[in-house]
Amino acid sequence: MKRLQYHSEPPDGGWGWMVVLSSFLSHVFVVGGFKSFGVFFPYFREEFDEDAANTSWVSSIQGAVVFFGSGLAGALGNRFGCRPVVMAGSLVAAAGLISSMFVTSMATMYVTTGLVTGLGFSLMYTPCITMVGLYFSRRRSLATGIGLSGAGVGVFAFPPFFQLLIDNYGWKNALLIFSGIVLNGSVFGALLRPLHLRSTLKPEELERQEGQEQRVGLCSRVSNTFGFYLLKDPFFAAFSVCQILLGFGAFVPFVHLVAHARDIGIEPQPAAFLVSVIGITDMLSRIGYGWLSDSGLFVRMRGYTACVAGFGLCHVFVPFAQTYAGLVAYCLFFGAFQGCCLCQVAVILADICGVKKLGSAIGLCYTVTGLALLFGPPMAGHLFDVTGNYKVSFFVSGGLVLFSLLLLLPLEIYRTITARNHDQVVLDTVDDVDIPDHDKLVLRSEISAPFITLETTV
Repeated sequence: MKRLQYHSEPPDGGWGWMVVLSSFLSHVFVVGGFKSFGVFFPYFREEFDEDAANTSWVSSIQGAVVFFGSGLAGALGNRFGCRPVVMAGSLVAAAGLISSMFVTSMATMYVTTGLVTGLGFSLMYTPCITMVGLYFSRRRSLATGIGLSGAGVGVFAFPPFFQLLIDNYGWKNALLIFSGIVLNGSVFGALLRPLHLRSTLKPEELERQEGQEQRVGLCSRVSNTFGFYLLKDPFFAAFSVCQILLGFGAFVPFVHLVAHARDIGIEPQPAAFLVSVIGITDMLSRIGYGWLSDSGLFVRMRGYTACVAGFGLCHVFVPFAQTYAGLVAYCLFFGAFQGCCLCQVAVILADICGVKKLGSAIGLCYTVTGLALLFGPPMAGHLFDVTGNYKVSFFVSGGLVLFSLLLLLPLEIYRTITARNHDQVVLDTVDDVDIPDHDKLVLRSEISAPFITLETTV
């Protein structure tokens, strides 16, 4: 029988870089894929003779299910392991895309492209992020940023690629070709080698936990499996609400930007390339910001709050950008701010909840984010149907993103006050203990309140 190899702490490298590669490819196919589906939007409207609001439900359902299914994906990953979940997800997503070739109504498209494909994408997506968090500690922001930068590559590559396929083969065959690409998820999913970390529970605590296990009720088991208990943490709850508000603005450009560009007179291929521009700066910002975050030059939550402000202001600018050059400028800045925000979600959740709860935290946070992705694009489409243009749609989306600052700013103020108080308590404790000056410096350097993990080299 093969003995399991246990690690006392994340290896911060080694096979972890192959896990980062798997996460990178997952984001290329999943995030790049569903964020580029706006290219199909005009063809769906023409094929099924539907208005903008009804057609946008296809992308909304798909994006929402990707995040709604994160809780299920996290639970399945905890139960069966991340590797088989990702591989199964690629099969489900490919089946949904192939089925979409044969639909004859928009309602059926909601099920095949939206529900089935979205569920497969969700199973491919969440476990990859979780595994990166398990394999890395000191370089977690950089590793997460590199993995998530695959979204930028996908968003850059897929829109013109989809447009090329549609121009040459039609939208149905384009979906068939994309389904074959998605099946590669079975390959990169195999890279997710399980990592077994040693438990930090004391023997008496472990015995007590085992004795209580038999008395756990059904509701408690469901709560523990899906991480509902995390909602009791005010930091996690507030951060999750912020993600809902951000979700209203995050997905709207990927559904409606191409249609907006064509409505103001821009040709299809240049219009599709606008989404690729977002992908360029999104990719670069995720890697660069991840490295800066690990460098300790600024507080993570403070930098995240600043990026959210820039995120929202970009949307507010769209009504004033009525030329191709103006839209390119918008895409450059929006991609940069979006990349900085999204690459920090898993890292901040690890700070708030701890690495052991990271899978449940990501799953639950992304599940509630799905609410915004479900209703955001249809809301923008409805505003277009009412006003005849997308100006109000982008303005409202930007306003909701900026509204999330009302939650982030109090969190940052509380973090600053808590950090100041905690620094004084820890430094006083260290100065009272007779240990070498070098080890005192190590203790001081490990303080990161209010989400604090102290490690010593004593």
